[in-house]
Amino acid sequence: MVSLCYYAIAFGHLMKLNFSSSMKTLRPPVSVQETLLHILLAGVISLSVLTFPLNFIEAPLYDLRQWLSIKPKADDRIAIITIDDQTLNQLNEASPLSLNDHLKAVQEFDRQEVKGVGYLVDFNRVQKIDSKGFQSETLQDFYRSTVRLNAQGVPFMLGIPYDLTGEVTAPYPLSQIPQAVSIVHKDGTVFGKDKVTRRALLSLYDRLTLESSLINRIYSNETILNPPGTYKTTDTDAQYFLLRLHQSNGSVYDSNDEAFPYPRYSFIDLIEGKLPPGTLKDKIVLVGTFLRDNPNDFTLISSLPQYGLTPKILIQANILDSILNHQGISEVPQTLLGLFCFILSLAIIIASFKVRPSRLILLTLFLITATFLLSILLFQSIPLIGGVWLPLGAPLLSLTLSFYLMIPLRLYSEHRKRYELENENRMLLEVEELKTNFLQLVTHDLKTPIAKIQGLTEQLKRSLAESLTQKDLELMNHILSANDDLNHFISSLLELTKLDNQGVRVHLSSKDINSLLETIILKHRYSAQAKQIQILTHFEPLFPTKFDVELISKVLSNLIDNAIKYSPEGTEVRISTREVDHFVEIQIQDQGIGIPESERQNLFSRFYRIKNDTTQKVKGTGLGLYLSKYFIDAHQGSIQVESEPGLGTTFRIFIPIDLNEKSLIPVGLKTMNFKAKPDPKNLKEHSHA
Repeated sequence: MVSLCYYAIAFGHLMKLNFSSSMKTLRPPVSVQETLLHILLAGVISLSVLTFPLNFIEAPLYDLRQWLSIKPKADDRIAIITIDDQTLNQLNEASPLSLNDHLKAVQEFDRQEVKGVGYLVDFNRVQKIDSKGFQSETLQDFYRSTVRLNAQGVPFMLGIPYDLTGEVTAPYPLSQIPQAVSIVHKDGTVFGKDKVTRRALLSLYDRLTLESSLINRIYSNETILNPPGTYKTTDTDAQYFLLRLHQSNGSVYDSNDEAFPYPRYSFIDLIEGKLPPGTLKDKIVLVGTFLRDNPNDFTLISSLPQYGLTPKILIQANILDSILNHQGISEVPQTLLGLFCFILSLAIIIASFKVRPSRLILLTLFLITATFLLSILLFQSIPLIGGVWLPLGAPLLSLTLSFYLMIPLRLYSEHRKRYELENENRMLLEVEELKTNFLQLVTHDLKTPIAKIQGLTEQLKRSLAESLTQKDLELMNHILSANDDLNHFISSLLELTKLDNQGVRVHLSSKDINSLLETIILKHRYSAQAKQIQILTHFEPLFPTKFDVELISKVLSNLIDNAIKYSPEGTEVRISTREVDHFVEIQIQDQGIGIPESERQNLFSRFYRIKNDTTQKVKGTGLGLYLSKYFIDAHQGSIQVESEPGLGTTFRIFIPIDLNEKSLIPVGLKTMNFKAKPDPKNLKEHSHA
């Protein structure tokens, strides 16, 4: 079966290849091909499990549902008379008693005004132990008493056994009494093959069994339908139905005190007239043997140990009850069962390509549990939807088989995707390396001509200083300014490629952050004065802190430069420092254009610049903030931004005070992973304190 499923998979892949190679003009979309492949595989699995013999697991699962089901209440119109150990002890006779005792029972039924009698006693055995009785007037009296009951409209029927030779009829003239085969069926060669009684016999060779015939005789004016789930077998020409057990006081049968769900009376009490008048009035009475030491009087009704041996007379009462109240268990048709298995298999197959393996396991377990619970619900004696047997073997095998077949395919698919991703990643790395080498080569080679342009322009400006007009000097200054911008851009690219290839190592030195800020502010005084921007400082006294002076200088210079460039004329830039929770906080606040909230998530990305009218006029590379964050992260610090469009922007930098060489690592742009960053929420609270 497994190999058949794999052949189906192989066929599906071939079909997919044929679609893609030889039918390009008529080729359906890939999703259609995959859907067809999934349907094909699910169909093969569902058909395979339906043909696989699963009775070895189906039988105990059936018994489990029988045990868990809520059983119908036993019909109190049925009563049982047992030839039991009490009867044998008091009469001091052997089972199944003498003919005279049975005559007394029949006469008592006449006085009790019963509805009908099913007499499950083998009179051939009675003849063996009481041959004199069969030669006396007692035999005729017994026969006439039964005929009188039938004439009064009280059906009296004998239950006769069935052996290899056929029906074993009672001795003459008892053979003239209405009689029918009485068999408690056991799964001997079918289904569980474990001698368990799970189904009841309705007819054999077109002749009704005792229970069916008795019901039809009692209710001759009514249409008696076969119980749900009745089916016919052609090999034995018999009709069966799945037996529905009944209960009273919460049990089918209690072997401890021999309690029956139906009213039960001892045979000795009946023939001695101890039953009050009317006790059996309008009741259908079954008479049979029930001896503790006789294994032939018991049968198994389940493979589960909870039930144990159950009296056959009780099973026949259950059969009578099921026929009388039209109660049985219908098996789900094979077509619907196959469709159900197909849906389950298809769900697992589709999910195996859509969800993670861990979720696929959970889905499979969920479907198994849901199927089991559904089968229990359908098995209940619920009107309209209950009394249905959903076989579990095929659905559970479909789920299990689909799961274990798809796991290798999923692994193959994952391996194939990983291989493709590795190839793509390898190509991307090669492209990245080529790009880096190209940038490094171009920017390095551009350094020389730019330096020459700057040197020649300055030399030309000095040598022709006396002959140049004011307009010529302005042109010279524009050339030098443009050359400086280009040189700054190339320097940024060189630094970026250097970090890409080598990362950065932080070299710590003890320095007062306030003095470093004063030096950097001094360098930006001229650009601030040109826009009439006032730089205000508020520095708290700080102890010297260890940090990389060169890297932090670049960060602070970039942020102060941005604050000046993106602020309108006549505004203020505020710079402050203080110590917060083992960190030095540096705050740079401007009154510029601000940053929209939608732009902040990309603010520290490579080559990213905010797009608006103001930024288009300001020259920049889009690398300043990216490198600033990189250098701060290398110090295991944090950089935060708060901004309101039109009101200004505030950058906060947090540098650890107790930074040391051991806590620092060389990092690259592709491998940044820091564990000792400050909690932004805590720092934000302190910064507003």
